[in-house]
Amino acid sequence: MTQANRPWHGPAWLQTPFVAVPYTLLRNWNELELSVEDLIVVLEIIAAGQVEGKEFLTQQELGQRCHLDPLKVGECIGRLLEKSLISMGERLEPKEGTVATFFDVSPLWDKLSQPEEVPDLAVNNEESTSGTDAFSLFEREFGRPLSGFEYDQIQQWLREDEHPQWMVIEALKEAVFANKCSIRYIDRILYDWQRHQVRSRRDLETYQESYRERQRAREQVAATRGNRGNNGRKPGKPDVGNSKDERYSAFYQLFPDA
Repeated sequence: MTQANRPWHGPAWLQTPFVAVPYTLLRNWNELELSVEDLIVVLEIIAAGQVEGKEFLTQQELGQRCHLDPLKVGECIGRLLEKSLISMGERLEPKEGTVATFFDVSPLWDKLSQPEEVPDLAVNNEESTSGTDAFSLFEREFGRPLSGFEYDQIQQWLREDEHPQWMVIEALKEAVFANKCSIRYIDRILYDWQRHQVRSRRDLETYQESYRERQRAREQVAATRGNRGNNGRKPGKPDVGNSKDERYSAFYQLFPDA
């Protein structure tokens, strides 16, 4: 009996078709600003092309495969086209004499092949690192793997709170310089920036400069008050001339040497 004719004793699903998906897509889909629905639609388009040889699926077909409303599928397709992650084209089918529409995912592969520059957060000012995501940066700065709570919190910042990744990284950087590497401290930083309507890098630079100016002003006020309190005296030496209690001024007038 040849190997090809041997009966299969393994799991049945291992005999079903497989889909080849770049690991980079699964690892960095969030960096492409995709929603979960967008990702599912892309995967179904890829699967249809690889397994069935189908280069186009209607909104209804994609809706059935993705378990999404066709209108939702249309919104996903629109976002993917807008972000230039897929394209749509038409070609003439000579045999049928018809025009066929097709999806093209090559823009997605081109996007994934371009390394993204992400700033290195190490305090020793190392050179920038390419292709590092926020989760890896957090683990590196914390010096340990992230807990489930920490991972979920970062996901919430990026997806639910819609903080851009660069802003989350800047908040991590602030925490590193303050020597307070904790998720709660970083969350307070992001909340403070959101409260002051920091939405862009320019906004952040303006806010940080304003904050530093306020800090310098407070320090100057504190120093001025301290000088007034000392009144020219050296620290630790009381003012002997003013050591007499004013409540007994009449006594000191009668007995000036007391």
